[in-house]
Amino acid sequence: MYRVETPLSKDGWAYHYSKAHASMRLEILDRIEVGDDLLLAELRMMGPGAYDWPAAARRFPNVIHIETHPEGPASVIYRVTFKTPAFHTITRHHGILTRYPIVVQDGISHFETFAEPRQLRGYLAELRRRVGPSHVRAVHRGSVTTQTLGLTPGQVSVFHEAVSAGFFQVPRRITLTGLAARLGRNKSTISASLVKIRRRLAESALQLDLTTFHLAEPDEPLSA
Repeated sequence: MYRVETPLSKDGWAYHYSKAHASMRLEILDRIEVGDDLLLAELRMMGPGAYDWPAAARRFPNVIHIETHPEGPASVIYRVTFKTPAFHTITRHHGILTRYPIVVQDGISHFETFAEPRQLRGYLAELRRRVGPSHVRAVHRGSVTTQTLGLTPGQVSVFHEAVSAGFFQVPRRITLTGLAARLGRNKSTISASLVKIRRRLAESALQLDLTTFHLAEPDEPLSA
């Protein structure tokens, strides 16, 4: 399993909006080709700016249609029809299967994939030529999901909101009181949830056995 990081096309809405809202987390949950050069995607946006996107999207001619489905105070699902970006075209051309969700933050997409080393090397080389510097962040056994991390759905919701709001940044961008208010819950409950989340993530980190490396050149060997 490879964990890949690649920049988004600078002419697309996802790049510009995620750069303008660097602390917001965008998850691509699913996507399908629906016509000539068109994609239909289901997206989740969490954090500052999540609900402001439809108004900003009108500035981008590649966005055709948007449906909005609110989830919470700072989390929303969008079903979006838009013109196929270069990232998707290149991914399809090389037969790369991306595992969902594809996470986008600050103009960079992060995803996992199973692929042959030669296939992945060619894919990254074309991304470098057409989009920008791309690399494999890590190789590991199995997929890092909320199931393997052992978080409950409620803990995942708290964790995503905390990350999106900048609670774990140094210095913090939001207080515990502010985070609790965003989640609509009391401070003591959120504090207890965060303690459990930190403990579970620490335990999981010891179990995942990650081997991290960077792909410096297109012809550098890939090994798991």
